Amino acid sequence: MKTRMLAVMTALVLAAFGGFAVVAYVRGAEDRALAQSDPVWVLVSTGTIAAGTTGAQIRERGLVQRVAMPAGTVPQGALSDLTADQDQLAVTGEVGASQLLLTGMFGARTDLTGGLPVPDGKLAISVQVSAAAQVAGYVRPGATVTIFDTYDGGDGRVTRVLLPRVDVIGVGERGSAGATVTAVQQDGAQAAPNSTMLLTVAVDQDQAERLVHASQTGSLYLALLDESAKVSIGDGVSDNTLFD
Repeated sequence: MKTRMLAVMTALVLAAFGGFAVVAYVRGAEDRALAQSDPVWVLVSTGTIAAGTTGAQIRERGLVQRVAMPAGTVPQGALSDLTADQDQLAVTGEVGASQLLLTGMFGARTDLTGGLPVPDGKLAISVQVSAAAQVAGYVRPGATVTIFDTYDGGDGRVTRVLLPRVDVIGVGERGSAGATVTAVQQDGAQAAPNSTMLLTVAVDQDQAERLVHASQTGSLYLALLDESAKVSIGDGVSDNTLFD
């Protein structure tokens, strides 16, 4: 009996030793592979970093750690350290946990008004548009849009460009019953036909006055733009000129 127990204990000890040996070998192999691949140090977030957090705040709060990675796997612009250049800059979007910090993530810090970043000299205006008018939910914060207005021109309806180019700084959605609807914004799913969406744009005073008036008297429609698109305010089309 004692001989059997001794044999079992010996087997367990050998198995444990073998397991430790395998782990040590794997770790050693990883270290050797890293050493042979010309490793570089990069900064990786230790948790979620909120938009607007400055480089100085990231350092002070310990929101990043330095990690060695093979040089061939590190993307261009990866930061190896937070320098004075990033101290006064802030991340322009939320950075998820375990993400590499890149130079392009930082930009000039924008003061927050009520929790929403508003560009200098601009007003934040929110209006409601339908799901279709909001390009089926594809409009996102940071997008540039043209806003059209359809209104009663006295001799029939008229559709014209209201604001040729404005920046979207916030998108919120709500259902017809007032319930929050987030499916379109999160995964591109089709919105319910009767849903409306809150669009917040950055405009100057003149644009704000036009947009507020149009939202009260007409029907708004959006179009997504890229840098090459050219849009100008014109006569538009009416019921009488639609097929001219």
